Amino acid sequence: MSEIADAVQIIRVTYDGIEIAMKMGSAGVRSMQKALDLIVAMLEHEKEMGRTNLKGLLAKGGDIQVLSFADEDLKKFRKLAKKYGILYSEMPDAGRNDGLTEVMFHSEAAPRIRMMSQKLQDGRVFNMDEYLKSGNEEKLNQLLKYLENEKNGKSPRKLHADESVRADNAIDGLIQKVGRYAVEKKSVSVEAVKADLQVGADEAERAIGQLAKIGVLDRADNAGNYRVMMEREAFDRRIRRYQELNNRMRQITASKNTSLLDITISKKLIAQENEHAVKTRVPGMYGQNEGYVWIDKADIMEIHNGKTLLTYLDKNREYKIYSVDNRVLRTIKGEELYSGHYDRVEAAVRQRYKATKAQPAKTVERTRRR
Repeated sequence: MSEIADAVQIIRVTYDGIEIAMKMGSAGVRSMQKALDLIVAMLEHEKEMGRTNLKGLLAKGGDIQVLSFADEDLKKFRKLAKKYGILYSEMPDAGRNDGLTEVMFHSEAAPRIRMMSQKLQDGRVFNMDEYLKSGNEEKLNQLLKYLENEKNGKSPRKLHADESVRADNAIDGLIQKVGRYAVEKKSVSVEAVKADLQVGADEAERAIGQLAKIGVLDRADNAGNYRVMMEREAFDRRIRRYQELNNRMRQITASKNTSLLDITISKKLIAQENEHAVKTRVPGMYGQNEGYVWIDKADIMEIHNGKTLLTYLDKNREYKIYSVDNRVLRTIKGEELYSGHYDRVEAAVRQRYKATKAQPAKTVERTRRR
């Protein structure tokens, strides 16, 4: 629920059980309603992304301001914000293509933000009511429409950093939808998903690939059909755990501005474990080249009846490769470790799908009765 206290120029929002009051200066009722719509939509947007930045800003007292600057300065802004310890909420560009990025921040950071804005192209700071008045109606409506479509799973592909993780977020709803469809049908194929759920081949392949990866679907048969491995209740539990892991990945990606790559590891490769982590042999590293990595248990999900681990690698992180007696042998970058030693299920799905499409259709000779 929410209300507008026009007399004192405050927006009150009850969100996730916390009442948030946001000052609006001299804005009129109509502008305040627009601001309320924007704030609630942004809170929902961040919640889907596994973030709480805006909620944290509003909880401080709600005096929110907006910084606008050139798109090409986004990396510079993030670096400066980290340097000065500024919490902010990044607003999506909603496909405007106006060359500007906008972020919300709390007024307590205004002196630091104004100093930063001098180092950014087209850097301008607005109070919330000034922002609503200066921005044209079409621009604001476009942003609100974008956020609403995103909530309903209809938004276009996002254009800023962390695109791979954001794309995962966009397809989460489709993965759940395809999974429930498969559980109902007991088996599924890319062609069936395309036809019955009206999605493209790439989206269908990726959704089925993720469902196979987390153990919902068995391997494809020669006809490209995937048998469902569990009932609806077990599927719902599995998809919730998968979403929890995905949200953790998003939070790490957002905080470190990196890219994560999910992988599967056979439990047979586990060599050692303690309360917090497991040590697994790296596929392809054996004999004289035998090497191991330690993985945090909080980043692991068990699949395939506990026989396999689903986890991820940080593309930009330097991983330590250990010997059997836990001596550090060398380091290797996550991207190299991933491409050289771990295979993606999605690639196998795509290859299987293309192979079945390439096979000539079987012909059946019909004999006419005489």
